[in-house]
Amino acid sequence: MKDDFNDSVKELITKYLADEASSEETRALQDWITQAPENERQYLAYKRVFELSQQHYAQKAEDTHTVDIDQEWNHFMNNIRERAAEPEAKIRTLEKPSYSVWYKLAAAVLLFAVSGWIIMRFVTGGNDMTYQTASNTMTVKLPDGSQVILNRNSELSYSASFDDENRTVILKGEAFFEVTPNPQKPFIIQANDARVEVVGTSFNVLAYDSLGEVEVVVQSGVVKLTGADRKAEVKLQAGDKGIYSKTSHQLSSGINKDINFLSWNTRKLVFTEDDLRTVVATLNKTYHTNISIAADVPASCVVTVTFDQQSLEAVLNVLETTLNLTLRTSGNQIEITAAGC
Repeated sequence: MKDDFNDSVKELITKYLADEASSEETRALQDWITQAPENERQYLAYKRVFELSQQHYAQKAEDTHTVDIDQEWNHFMNNIRERAAEPEAKIRTLEKPSYSVWYKLAAAVLLFAVSGWIIMRFVTGGNDMTYQTASNTMTVKLPDGSQVILNRNSELSYSASFDDENRTVILKGEAFFEVTPNPQKPFIIQANDARVEVVGTSFNVLAYDSLGEVEVVVQSGVVKLTGADRKAEVKLQAGDKGIYSKTSHQLSSGINKDINFLSWNTRKLVFTEDDLRTVVATLNKTYHTNISIAADVPASCVVTVTFDQQSLEAVLNVLETTLNLTLRTSGNQIEITAAGC
């Protein structure tokens, strides 16, 4: 078996941890683990995800059986190091925890994790909760009933005491919030240096580390946006957009003119006489693709169309036909080389 971490290896790990691997498959996994340090690291990482998901779902079911995850993990690490230190390591039976129906359910969680769709850390540094996305979105239900939809490559975390004394979360990336009203406990989002405070409302926060700004767009209710020093603030109502500059530490607000600000979640796109460059920028954000324009685009090249739950391929086919575009694709790069509109 190759040293790379391909789909067959992921499936093999998943089957083993779900206690469904044959003796031959178990030996194959053992061989793969000992072939390279990176293979061992990959296996240990996903076994850890599996164990954490076991713990999470067992708690949800109010299972009376307690698994000492840390003790199991340390014991496994010692075994794997001893095996690696042997000159000619004999094939041993990998240690397995005892399984129940909840572990089978956890295997399904692992299948998503190792496929690169979702990474979830249920326990980080105590009982703090952290949710991470990779190449898809995720809906998170918070203890107070609030709902958060995470965009791709985003992270949401909060402490175990959330909703006891306060409702504070930390966001890296982008998310749409629907906050359960509670005037006694304002809902606070820490996003880079910016701070968003609400009582109960729905809004979108864009705060990727790679961006120079934190952007808040309010769909309903009232939101308060403050900067690093907490001295200045802007209040945003439904239809408003607030921006915090990370470099100048300045706050600004105005009417949100981007009707497609939630297209990453809704997959609904509405264009009304929008120029092609605006359309391309929106498609890149919505579909996380890389489309560029390498041609002179006339001012008359505008788009008026609505897309609803359509694939990027379908959208590009429509634009290519209606605007007489010439597209060149190379890997994940899509280049518009001519526009005849």
